[in-house]
Amino acid sequence: MSDKTYITFIDNSGRSILGTTAGDTADTLKVNDPVMVLVQQQENGQMAVQLYPLFFAEFIKPKEDGSRSTEFTYNKAAVAVGTGFDLDPRIIEQYEKIINPTLVPVGGDEAAEDAEVIKLFDE
Repeated sequence: MSDKTYITFIDNSGRSILGTTAGDTADTLKVNDPVMVLVQQQENGQMAVQLYPLFFAEFIKPKEDGSRSTEFTYNKAAVAVGTGFDLDPRIIEQYEKIINPTLVPVGGDEAAEDAEVIKLFDE
């Protein structure tokens, strides 16, 4: 893993949020790349965990270094911060895959040359 400090909290809408800490003050908490943690029961009775970005990086103009990181500031009085536990490495791995996606063409390297570029917006 990395030297990031992961944080979990429940926001004032009741959503479970996971992100990395970007700093805090006495009143606020800054979080990089927050995602909502959604747990749903499947038909077979097992639980499925999915992570959804609170704001999609594809909607952000890339910075000079190409990054599209987001930072949100939360009022500490409006959130419940999780403490006293460590996250399962599988959740951190899933989080990192969502925040830092790697596009892999279907069919190997030769497919990369013919891969269609998907545009989110018309130009």
